[in-house]
Amino acid sequence: MKLRAKKKERKSLATEIISMAKRKLWRCRIALIISLAGNITQAAVLIFM
Repeated sequence: MKLRAKKKERKSLATEIISMAKRKLWRCRIALIISLAGNITQAAVLIFM
């Protein structure tokens, strides 16, 4: 019984770490998309000037 509890603790810790990493990745993806959109609009303004 104790071994099963330890395995569950490890799995829950691992899944918690993975979910934290995924949240940080989503923040980075959103920031990259915003940055890319800004760069595209800036390039369009420079081209059509």
